[in-house]
Amino acid sequence: MRKELQINKIVFIGIVSISFIIFYIYNILTPLMSDDLLFDKSLYHSIADIFRQEYLQYMTWNGRSVLQVILKIFSILPKSVFNVFNSICYVLTMLLIYWNIRGRKVYDSFLYILINVLVWFFAVDFAQTMLWLGGACNYLWGIMIIFIFVTAYRNLMKKSEVKNQIFISVVMFFLGILAGWGNENTSGGAILIVLLFTAFYYYDKRKIEKWMFSGISGMFIGFLFLLLAPGNKVRGDIMKAQETYSGISALISRGLKVLKAIDKYLLVYIAIIILLGTYFYYKKYKLEEFKEVAIFAFASLATAGVLIFTPEPMPRAYFGANIYMMIAMIQMVQLIREDDTILISLKTGGIIVATVALMFTYVEEGANLARILREVNEREEYITEQVNQGNFDLTLPMLRPQFESKYSFMYESDISDEDDNWLNEVYCIHYGLNSVNVIPREDFSEY
Repeated sequence: MRKELQINKIVFIGIVSISFIIFYIYNILTPLMSDDLLFDKSLYHSIADIFRQEYLQYMTWNGRSVLQVILKIFSILPKSVFNVFNSICYVLTMLLIYWNIRGRKVYDSFLYILINVLVWFFAVDFAQTMLWLGGACNYLWGIMIIFIFVTAYRNLMKKSEVKNQIFISVVMFFLGILAGWGNENTSGGAILIVLLFTAFYYYDKRKIEKWMFSGISGMFIGFLFLLLAPGNKVRGDIMKAQETYSGISALISRGLKVLKAIDKYLLVYIAIIILLGTYFYYKKYKLEEFKEVAIFAFASLATAGVLIFTPEPMPRAYFGANIYMMIAMIQMVQLIREDDTILISLKTGGIIVATVALMFTYVEEGANLARILREVNEREEYITEQVNQGNFDLTLPMLRPQFESKYSFMYESDISDEDDNWLNEVYCIHYGLNSVNVIPREDFSEY
């Protein structure tokens, strides 16, 4: 038995290591883009400058100070540093999700693979929320911080007695602030998750501990700092001005868009939860076995639904809701009993098939990422060469359309032959150009 456990441990560590490598390669193949190019490193000469600039952003644009500080640090450092730490963040996030699944085996490699496969295939805008520097710091890093707190909170709840209450309370308070001061709807959903677990804890006639109160208080304080940022009003007013409708009509319009987003990003998980839930009902499962499923599913719908009260968000705003519903679905799958041969076989076989499919997808899309990076580098070398020769009005090529990939944000954040494309101006600012004329790659012959 010990030998089998040791083998399982080695296999599990190997799979975790492979997940780091495959994500790291995609990070290397992802260039700086969009808002990354507008970052002005000349404004930062000390750590104090980071917080000074963040205070200005807090007052004028948004309240995501914790995540924006992380973004600023990585924007100052070489991209190679971000590639490593973002890959560590990805692996840690997958492990944190894994540790939040009840009923898992010791070193459950199939469960870890399932989590990774689902994220690669179904995470909201993987390229924007996981690989793009600006997006990853706001979404992947945000969900990692949230689950550090949630995982610590749930593990402490399992203990019959928590020693060093004062120290633990202080730690949970500060972790709570970081988790609450993240991403508006995702952090709100995390607060709901913690409150629901605490309610069930109290329902079981267990005393609410000091560290629980401290942790939840920290989350609320961080969340208030996030929501009450003066910059939120500035950004909100701009977004409202761009909406077609106002008043009740705006709420109806937003509601329809939220429903459409739930259909696109959550429905596959909801369908599996319903199908398995129906099956388990006839199998006489106890209602209490679905506690975690209900908590994460409800938090997911709340995280998505609350967006009805904001001007139309970017699709990546549904990233947290997608992760919460994914956890609910995985927890439902985890309830399949070992003696249920048919469902266990479908589960195991399905994970193997999905893994094979991901391997093919990874190689094909990875090749496209390499081609995109090559074209970006060629264009950058050309711009540098022309600027050095004193040419500041350039004709530049777009990316070849056949290389477009769901794992690259470049095609949505690249220069365009449309006259009013703001990214053309970004290139002018970043490279010090007077103007750019953009043409299809096939019509460009200057390289």
